[in-house]
Amino acid sequence: MRPSTALCAKLAPLPKKITAHSLIRRLPEKKFTKRTPIREQLKQTRAREYPKDDIGDLSREANPLGSHIYFYTNIATKRVIYSLYQTLNNTKALKQITFMGKKSVPATLRKDMWTPFLTATFTNSATGLKAFQHLRELRRLHETQWDKELLTKPVRERSKILQDQRANSIADLAAICKRDVKGKEQVRVRWMNIYDAEYAAEWPSSVTHGLETQQYLRFSARRVGKFEPLPSRAPVVEAESGKPVKQSGAKAKAKAGVEDKAQVAEILPPAAEEEKKPKTGLWRW
Repeated sequence: MRPSTALCAKLAPLPKKITAHSLIRRLPEKKFTKRTPIREQLKQTRAREYPKDDIGDLSREANPLGSHIYFYTNIATKRVIYSLYQTLNNTKALKQITFMGKKSVPATLRKDMWTPFLTATFTNSATGLKAFQHLRELRRLHETQWDKELLTKPVRERSKILQDQRANSIADLAAICKRDVKGKEQVRVRWMNIYDAEYAAEWPSSVTHGLETQQYLRFSARRVGKFEPLPSRAPVVEAESGKPVKQSGAKAKAKAGVEDKAQVAEILPPAAEEEKKPKTGLWRW
């Protein structure tokens, strides 16, 4: 049943005074909020997504200058640039490129031509700065003092040989770690390709090697922070007799199986040669 108009008037009470101010339609008042600048908005949108296994302290106190050295190489010429930061500074990086003929020094660095292939992390930042200086000195030595056989070759071929610094930089790093890293200091080397470590004849015991994907190589060393070497496990010894205890279990059996396989050489029969079938097929156009 529809209510009467008198009942509706009771439910919606009218104001006691009707003024001109209440009859005018007004917009709601704006609440002014502090606007974030555009640069901060871009930083929030372009924030780097670090991997889920992010460990270590990212502060500057835990990662002082010299604790990490980044090796960048040119895809075409295989030239190497050393950097103490994750990104290359155009003006500082161009100072490391020497003139070796026409078009050997670019005007600016191209991001698609330079890629990281190695990251060295030092427990002592002072040792890292010293290694950074020695790496640049040894590179200048390779560029100026080379074999006399290169004099007989054409200028362009000689320039290509001198610009190929990738193998020399890895061998220099191994020699510097062997000479400068002393005591309990450790060096961790992360490779894009682990087979590049074979360019060095010998690596000292203070260096540990690891692999890293191309996506997370630039900030892998920042994730590591100041690391400590893993303690070597001593064999379990009995208190009374002083003899080592024989380990039992699946791991001990697996180790014993590996040793037995290493002692016994596998003798395989010679592989039979495959019979060459005559080619009877016809060309089909």
